[in-house]
Parts: sequence; C-alpha cells; structure tokens
Amino acid sequence: RATLYDKSGKTVSTINSEKFAVPAGDRKEISVSKDISNPEKWSAEKPSLYSLVFELINEKGTVEEVIGGRIGFKETEIKNQVFYLNGVPVKLNGINSHMQHPVTGHMMDEATIRKDMEIFKRFNINCVRTSHYPPVVRYLELADEYGIYVVDETGDEAHATEYLSERKEWEGMCRERARKMVLRDRNHPSVLFWSAGNESGEGNNICAVIDEGRKYDKTRYWMYGGNADIHPCEEIIGPRYPQIHSLLTRIFLQPASEDPRPSFLDEYVAVTGNGGGGLDDYWNAFYSHPRSMGGAIWDYVSTGITEKVRSLQDASGNNIQVNIMGRAKLVPGISGKAIDLNGHDQWVEVYRDDALEISGNQLTLSLRVYPRALSSSAGTYITKGNWQFGLHQNGRESLVFYVTTRQKNTVSMPLPDNWENNWHHVTASYDGSYIFITIDGKESEKVPAGGNIRNTPYPVNIGRNAEIHGQETSVYICDAIIDQAAVFSKYVPHALLQKPSDEIRKESALWLDFESEKVEGEFFSYGIGARTYGAIWPDRRPQPEMWQIKKSGQPVKTTLLSAEEGEIEIQNRYLFTNLNELQTVWMLEADDRIIQQGELSPDIKPLQSRIVKIPYQKPALSEATCYRLLVSYRLKDKTAWAEKGFEIAWDQFDLPWYREPDIKNSLQSASTVDASESGDELIIEGKGFTYKFDKETGILNSMNISGREMLKRGPVLNVWRAPLANETDGWTYWSSNNKHRTDGFGRVAATEWYSAGLHQLTVKKEYFNWHKSDGKSVVVETGNLFTLGTGRGAFIDRYRYVIDGDGVMTISHSIIPNGQMPSWLPRIGMELILDNSLENVKWYGRGPQENYPDRKSGYKTGIYSSTVREMYEPYLIPQDYGLRTDNRWVRMTAADGSGIEISGNDLFNFSAHHFSRENLTRALYTYQLKPFDGITFNLDYSTSGVGCTATGVFPEYQVMPQRYDFTVTVRPLKQ
Repeated sequence: RATLYDKSGKTVSTINSEKFAVPAGDRKEISVSKDISNPEKWSAEKPSLYSLVFELINEKGTVEEVIGGRIGFKETEIKNQVFYLNGVPVKLNGINSHMQHPVTGHMMDEATIRKDMEIFKRFNINCVRTSHYPPVVRYLELADEYGIYVVDETGDEAHATEYLSERKEWEGMCRERARKMVLRDRNHPSVLFWSAGNESGEGNNICAVIDEGRKYDKTRYWMYGGNADIHPCEEIIGPRYPQIHSLLTRIFLQPASEDPRPSFLDEYVAVTGNGGGGLDDYWNAFYSHPRSMGGAIWDYVSTGITEKVRSLQDASGNNIQVNIMGRAKLVPGISGKAIDLNGHDQWVEVYRDDALEISGNQLTLSLRVYPRALSSSAGTYITKGNWQFGLHQNGRESLVFYVTTRQKNTVSMPLPDNWENNWHHVTASYDGSYIFITIDGKESEKVPAGGNIRNTPYPVNIGRNAEIHGQETSVYICDAIIDQAAVFSKYVPHALLQKPSDEIRKESALWLDFESEKVEGEFFSYGIGARTYGAIWPDRRPQPEMWQIKKSGQPVKTTLLSAEEGEIEIQNRYLFTNLNELQTVWMLEADDRIIQQGELSPDIKPLQSRIVKIPYQKPALSEATCYRLLVSYRLKDKTAWAEKGFEIAWDQFDLPWYREPDIKNSLQSASTVDASESGDELIIEGKGFTYKFDKETGILNSMNISGREMLKRGPVLNVWRAPLANETDGWTYWSSNNKHRTDGFGRVAATEWYSAGLHQLTVKKEYFNWHKSDGKSVVVETGNLFTLGTGRGAFIDRYRYVIDGDGVMTISHSIIPNGQMPSWLPRIGMELILDNSLENVKWYGRGPQENYPDRKSGYKTGIYSSTVREMYEPYLIPQDYGLRTDNRWVRMTAADGSGIEISGNDLFNFSAHHFSRENLTRALYTYQLKPFDGITFNLDYSTSGVGCTATGVFPEYQVMPQRYDFTVTVRPLKQ
C-alpha cells in the first residue's frame, strides 16, 4: 500500500497493489501509479514536500514493513534555448561545493550540512553543483527541505587522465557510476538536472553516462562539465570561465535555429583567496539574455584542513621562522636528531627572511643527507625556487647545483657508488667566480660563473622546490633523512663545515639542526600547493566575497527613475514569489542619518515590474551633505534559516542633491605656524602640533599632535600590493597582459610586476623646498624619482604640502610614469606607517565588509567603525586584504580619540594592516604573518580589482600606468 500525505499530515491519496507472492530467496518488482491532481509544486522558493509511505502487508492484513520518504512535484522543460521549471524560466545563482570539513575532511556531519544550507539561503544562493560526485543522501534531503536546486554530478572525474573517456574498457565503470547516482537520487525534488561528470575528457564514454542515466530517469535533462564548452550529448551547454565578450557572441547571441539548448555556466568566477571580481558583469549578461540559466561560482568552501604549526629552531642567530610540513618526523640523525622526509608532501618550509633574500655574488649550501631509493625521482634537497639557487638529485646519476646570476649556471657531479642508504656531507658553492659541488670532501669540476645572484620571490625549502612542486606534482620530491642543513650568503669551504662550530653556525643565513620541534597553534593547511578556492572559510565563516555573491544575483532589482519625484521601478526577479510576501522598507539618508523612512506594499507578481512612487519630501539641503535613498526587501516572518526582518535584497542610490560648501564662509585658521631647520630636519610647529620633514628624503617622518606621535613614516609613493592568490596562480598567467617576463619570476600574473622590478623601486631625491606663506601656512615641495628594478622606467613623484596653524595639511600629489612600465599596476597612491596606537578606524565609504573595485556593489555606502585588527581577513595564503572603496574620509584614532582624519578631493580607497607590505608579500601561511611596530596604511587613488583565477582582472578594473593628480587633506584630531 502506498499513501501520499501533504505537509500537514493529511492523506492525499492511497494506492493498493494487487496481491502478490515472493518465494524465499527471490525478488519481485511491484509498480503502482495514480495521477495527483494539481499538487503543490516544489521549488527552491517554496519547497513544498509530501510524504510517501509504502507498507508491506501480509495475508492477515498485518503490516510487515514500512518505508517512506519526502518527495516533491515539479516539471522541467526546454524550449527555444530556455530552461523552464514549472513553466517559468529559471536563473540560477549557483555555487560549486565539495564535501569538506576542516577536521573530518570529506565527511560532513548533519550540523555542518544544515549550516551550509542556511548560508546558501541567507546569501541568495539557490543552486549547488555537487562537484565532482554525488553528495551523501542527507545532503539531498536537506536541500529538499530548505529549498536548494541541485546539479547532481556523476563521480567520474578524470582530471589528469581524460583519455579514459575514449577507452571502451572504461565504459562499464562510467555507466555504473551514472546508474547508481540516478537510482539513488531520482526521487529528490531538489535535483534539478544531472551532470555527466567533470573534466573527464570528450570521448564516447560521456555519452554512455548520459545514455545510462536516461534509462532510469526520463524527467530530467543532462549537462556535462567538460572543457570543450559544448558536448554533443548534453542538453544543457556551458561554457565555463568565458570572457564576457565570448559569452555574448558565441552563446547568448546564437540563434535557437543553430542550437536550441540553454546555457548554464557550471563553473565561472573562480574565487581563489581574495577574489570574486566581475560578478556584476556576468549577472548583467545573464539577466539580459533568456538563453542563460545563470551559473555556478567556483567554489564554496576553502579546502583547508586543520593542522598543527610545527616549528623548528634556526641556529643562525637570525631566528628565521621554519616549519615542518605534512607528516615529516624527527628521527635519529648523524648528530642528535634529523628530519625524515618520505617523498610525499613532506618538507621544511622556511620564511622569506631578509637574510635569505640573497643577491650578492657568493653562496654556500650545506647538508648531511641519508638518501633513499625514491630520491632518484626528484631528490630535492635545498632550493629557493627553480632559478635562484638549488641542489637536487638527477635520477641515480648525479647531483645538480644551480645558481642564476645573469643566466642560470649549472654544475653536476656523479653520485658515489654508496650514495643510497648512507650518510653523506654535501656542500654546493658559488665563490663569485665558479660554482661547484663537494661530496664527502671530493670536489666536482668548477664551472665558471659571475655576477650577483638574481633574487626571486620563492622561499627556501628543504625537501621541495616551491616553484614547481605543487598540486599536480608527479614525483617523489625528497626521500631522505637530512641533518645540519645550512645556507650561507658567502663562500665557506667544505672543510670548515665538517665539524661546524657555534661560530660557523652564527655566520650562516640559516642553520637547522632539527633537534626538536615546538607546536605553536593550528592553521588551515592547503597541502603541497592546492588552490585556495572558496567563498567561506573552512570553519564556515563567510568570506567578504559572499556579500557580492548575494547582491549580484539578488531576486529584486530597484531602479531610480526620478529623484525629485521619488519614482522607482521595482523588478521582481523571483520565479514563484510575489513581492507582497516581503517587507519593503525605504530610507532617506543624509550622510549617516535617517531623515525619513517608511514602508511600501508592492503587489508585484513573479518576473513582473512596476513603477512605484516613494512618498518622501525633498528636505532642505545642507552644505557638504550626501543624500541617498535605500530600498530594502526583508523577510516578513521567521524562517528555518533567518529571523524576521532579515534583508534579502537592497539597492542604494546617490541623490543629486549635494551642495558644495561656500569656500568664502569656510573657517580659515586664525593660528600662526612657524618653521625652522635643525640639522637634517625641517620642523613645523603650530597650535598643539609639531611636524618634521627629513630634508634628505623629503619624507614627513613625524606628526606630533597634543604630545602624541601619529607616524612611524609619512607618505611615500605606493604602486605595490601583496600579490593576490589569483596573481600568483599559473592559470591567471594566460589571461594577463604580460609585457615583461624574466626567468625566475614564475608564469603568473604577478610575473609582469616582478619582472618589471615594480617590487624593487629605488628612490632618488630630485628637490626639497619650503617657504612660509603670509604667516598663516608653510608650503613644502618635494620631488623624487622612483626607478623600477629594471632601470628602464620610473615614476616622477611630486608633493606639495600646505600646512596651516591648526595643523591641517593639504597634500597635492602628482605621479607621472615614464619609460617602460608594466602593462598595468596593482594600485597607485601613497603608503603611510602610522603609530600602533591609531587602532580605531572610522570611515565614510563602502562597507562594512572588505570590497574592491570589481567587487563593490554588494556593500552599502555609509559611515562605519571597526579596528585595524578586526579588518584582518585570514586568507589561507596571505595576500592584500581589507580594502574599502569609494571613501569620502577615514579617521584613524587612538583610544582617547586623538588621531588623524584623511579626506580627498575625490573618492579614494584605503586599507590598514598590522603587517608590513613585505611581510604580506612574502608570507605563504597565516602563521608567517607577524605584527610589526606600526600600522601600514594604504591610501589608493586607484586600485586594481581582484578578478577571477581563470579570466584575471577585466581591463576596466585595472590601474593603468598614467598620470595621477590627487589632493589629500590630513586633519589632526585632538583628544
């Protein structure tokens, strides 16, 4: 007997089968059916579920067994390139999601799955592609319950072995994967359509997967997550990671007569680290073209696994941070303990300390090594990338030592017969004239080499090459026990290292004896080089990108038609929800004050629009005040995933009512200001302040206000940011505008900047002048030339400071690029180092979360407060973070309220870090970040976007190397 119950438990229908008998050990399939008239339809917006219960009844009428589950009714259809659900064309604000937990790995408990479902709903994510395998059943049950569309994917990914799709002997296994998935999952209404897999090649086995699946479910369509964009067997096409122009010309503007299939971008906007740029650009295209079903961002959760921070002691005296990675362990060595590396993802990670950024004309590497058989695969012993310097094993034939100066210099030495499973002392030397290797006192040939070593942006690793050993490494990187590993920035003879003294250890740049390890907390490990994809942290805290994901795909759009009349157009993008089911609130804002507010009651059906008039009265306008209109759409009632009043969608509009202040009536300083020279300093004093300039550098190096120092170092030109994960990923290299590429700087987007020497600017003072102006102000003019590391280009950098008697400082800054420049810049503006006491941040701009130029529409303009510490974003790979865009002013203050206010003649971007720019640039793990004595404050006139790992930063969001003129006003804030 089969009984269907509605959500209230009321019986909808009952079906009884004919009587049947099943002999012992046999099986029988029973089929019963009945039409259900006009059931409630299931959708993500209204996940209406029924309960279906099957009872097995014996000949006496006793129930022997009961099974059941929740089901839903829905219908999908494709017509003329459009995908319809229950008769309505869909738009999917989707995301890809692995089963991932920071402690249990791929095993997710129900609490975590529920948390994910709640996050999806709160951030307007209505679709999940279960990359790259079917999820656990409970995941689908909860998707049914919460209302999430699921693209259920066959578990046949063959990323590195795509040729398997062409081999007949694998067809049976492919069919089995599809069959198991469809039979298990076909009764879940949340499954919107099927995926035949991911990056499994383009052979006939893909069609076999789809053919097999259709045998067991004829109600759903199929897509395939391949890299060829369009596969002949799929009913829903891609592409994935397209540029906007390609998406429009190749897909959205293709007539249905040529291809009737709809488009779903199963992967787009790969969010790696600080990313998620360009979402608005894609969604504008999605909403403009009916063929588009939307897409799924790559991907949801940052795949970090909780690991211990295992530290080693550097005996050199430099106290460099050194850490054991993976499951490497300390074992008995040639003297005390040593590190045992088994060839897999185990190595010793060394921070890029200044002592190891070696650029002189001498070098010595030294280690005691006990090689084992698998070292013949790679045998990486000590390296700093694949170019700067390194010592590695070449098969069972030789050791190889390389150093790059003007070119890559290489020397090799045959391995001794007893190389494996014995201890050896190896040194690799560059004495300024030759490079050579010494094994157990025997020297190799000496190969001529000269010049300074090319310093490259990779760390020293023991047992790994950080430049080439990443997520797709196919070798055993180092199968050996290593002891007494050392790096010297000078030539040290092999004999002096045979029995190293404490003095020799202190002369090294790095010395590791591996005697003991210390556990210093935990971190999220990403293995030997996995991409740190993800829009939430491993512990389920949302990353800043999530607010943009929510905004770009929000289900309601408001357009301001007339500010004077208060006329707006509201577009309901919901598929099945009338806007009268939400609370609609409007607010008229004057800077941070709400001066009028009210509610609207728009009765707008799904996929309909209406012009609505907001009943505000235009206020009496104040000078220097920004007026804005906010329209917000909120939950009327509490749900399983959010409280009553939770905001679903919003739009904010700048109203054209700003009035410039009357300069004639502006308060002028009545205080006098004095200036005098003392040695190398220019000292400017006035009412409650003393400012000091270094005449040799032209830098403002002191701002003392009411007895409190505000600066560690004043404004200097800044065109650098710690490269984003997108900018250090080889995938992005092919979509970046590379004009410069020097060996040793990788093949990534940031290669352009490193190769051009953007990270190695040298400065020369052009002029430093000053004079008093009418006794009411002091004018200081400075000029510098910042030359690129290549010497082929420079930034002409000019400041004009005007300081009045109240300490108000107006800085006119001009930046003029000249010569051979990179094709684009990370940022352009100034950097200040503020005193650590200025911890409190208040700003008038976008927020409260981090936002960037190509990821900013999801963050309201307002006045926000935070702290430098709270503005830190713990990206798994440290990188630039914390930017706030479109600011009118920012205040950096101490606990007593004293500090500075910075404003501009135009909107600007800023960020504040407790770490130096160098530390952020060099750190590869969060535990390598060390707060320093100061606050790095970046004031950007223009900042490049964050982009996508696959497509890079779109040109309109790139900072061009052109002239910039900007005026900054710095006001002292007294206690």
